[in-house]
Amino acid sequence: MITIAIALIIVGSIAFVAYPLFKRSDELGVAFVGLTDPVWEGLVTQRDAMYSAIKDLENDHAMGKLSETDYRSLRAKYETKAVMILQELDNLSALKPSAPADDVIEREVERLRAGAGGALACLKCGTPHAVEDVFCAKCGASLRGVRCPACGKRAAVGDKFCGKCGHAI
Repeated sequence: MITIAIALIIVGSIAFVAYPLFKRSDELGVAFVGLTDPVWEGLVTQRDAMYSAIKDLENDHAMGKLSETDYRSLRAKYETKAVMILQELDNLSALKPSAPADDVIEREVERLRAGAGGALACLKCGTPHAVEDVFCAKCGASLRGVRCPACGKRAAVGDKFCGKCGHAI
């Protein structure tokens, strides 16, 4: 009986792990339909290869593996090639109409940037702070609220009374 249970657990585990391998590919890539362009991907790959080659060239020169003349000639060659690739990428992006999702994202970023000015400030000194900050960078005051002296429950910033026991904070 135990052997059968162990065998079922093993078969179930293997099926769970292997499930993505047998899933249809059109189910996996629905979000990326129409977003891949082989020409664009090829140019991006070439650009990254040129950046990597320039970085390797600089490392070899710094280690003394290349003479100054070889370094300058190879660097000029790689930079020329990288500039040509970047110009082709710019031309491709200029020809490609911007996706509606890009417009939505840009509008949202602009909205967030416009609303970010002075939205959060320390209650003690008025210094602006980010949402994820726990303490004020200027005065050190807690930005997450204080604990009730009677029951210990954390109260929100600006609360005058505890929400659990009603004690004055």
